[in-house]
Amino acid sequence: MRLFVVLIWVAFLLLGCGGGVSTSPSSSVSDWEKPWRDAVGKDVPEHIVSTSAPECVDEAVILYVGWPLGTRVDTVDQARQYVRDPNGTLETVGSLDTEVALPAGAHNTGYHLGDLQLWLGRDARKAAYLVEGTTMERWPRLTEPVGCV
Repeated sequence: MRLFVVLIWVAFLLLGCGGGVSTSPSSSVSDWEKPWRDAVGKDVPEHIVSTSAPECVDEAVILYVGWPLGTRVDTVDQARQYVRDPNGTLETVGSLDTEVALPAGAHNTGYHLGDLQLWLGRDARKAAYLVEGTTMERWPRLTEPVGCV
């Protein structure tokens, strides 16, 4: 069973289960399949931080974060999955907030996709914050892993 989950995870990432979309906090990030970068500008392996816009969930973007932060994950159930799902079709802990202020204690992780930065607060078990310029969004955590099979 574990091998099956690993194969689904790899297929999901490699096949993309979707393509680039323009559902970012602002329109300047249009390709969610590009590699994220760390604070010094090096590409981050997709098994540590990545995003995908699955075709099976209309307009959603999923952010995969190895946990603890910076950890390489081998299966989808080892990653924290946060989602920008404007249609609210997926089950999440809380809801998407597209006009939010960063909570006290939030910190920049150093991971970024173009100008889009990943911030985490004390509520990282529930949400991640995506910041681009003065636009900030709270992406809730998925309650169950999503896979497009």
